[in-house]
Amino acid sequence: MKSNKYLLLFIIVSFVSCSTLMKSALKPSTLETITALREILNSSTFKALMQLKNLSGDDPMQTLPPEVNLVLNSLSSLGLSAEIAKSKEVIGKSAAIMLTESEGIMKDAISEVDFGDAVAVVTGGKDAATQVLKNNMKVVVKKRYSERLNLELNKSEVNKYWPLAAGTYNMFSKNKVDTALSDFMAERAVDAIFLAVGHEEQELRKDPASLGKAVVTKVFDYYMKRKA
Repeated sequence: MKSNKYLLLFIIVSFVSCSTLMKSALKPSTLETITALREILNSSTFKALMQLKNLSGDDPMQTLPPEVNLVLNSLSSLGLSAEIAKSKEVIGKSAAIMLTESEGIMKDAISEVDFGDAVAVVTGGKDAATQVLKNNMKVVVKKRYSERLNLELNKSEVNKYWPLAAGTYNMFSKNKVDTALSDFMAERAVDAIFLAVGHEEQELRKDPASLGKAVVTKVFDYYMKRKA
């Protein structure tokens, strides 16, 4: 009789131990959780930039803020039509060059971002990872964009005309623009990229397994089931 009690106790302890081990094995590590978030962001960034590149390929001016045309056109009354046309061409080409280099800049930012409570990011809003990236890295990304854009813009005289045009435009517009063209373009470009990345993240969160990354499936399955 006593032996049966020991056997039953052994079975219960073994079952509880195995169950605990299984649960422990299924729970993603902190590294896995952060890796999954970075995989989501890298994929979202790639898809977002591909869409912007396709748009730029059709017409580089389509990816620029609408104010660019409005600001430059304010110089038409000064008889600078040729300079305006040349400036638009240079700005469009500079924006296209930046798009080709954007993936590397964004990948660097994603590799450096601190997710803090990574589990909270996984179970957060539809674009929670993008928002963490934006809050942590926007200043850094914008600075790199601005510096690189300035290199391209300085190859022409566009930086000479932009402050004059921006000053004229700002006198009559409620929505002021930066008199430093590279800063203005960088600010708007980075905002557009983060917006596009956030949209792609939302789509990936609907079906994380579609990314084909085991760590992403594991992390999102585990925490989203617990959340539910």
